[in-house]
Amino acid sequence: MYKGEIKMAIQGISATDRTVFVGTPKCSWCGDIGEVEVPTAGFFARELGAPIQEAYPELDKALREQIVSGTHPECWTEMFGGSH
Repeated sequence: MYKGEIKMAIQGISATDRTVFVGTPKCSWCGDIGEVEVPTAGFFARELGAPIQEAYPELDKALREQIVSGTHPECWTEMFGGSH
């Protein structure tokens, strides 16, 4: 078993699930944590080390940012005024 497969078995994620929810870090602006729904295949790829833009090419870049930094799209707009 690969590292990612072990973790997924523990989390109860199946390759037949179309999407999974991943928890995100605490947002530095509002202090809340969040979650983003992602394709299961991308989740597997990410767990095995794929860069986020390759694992989730169809995911909006604001949601990819939330996965990495925890910053919600709305909080990003409040902090910097505009899109990424």
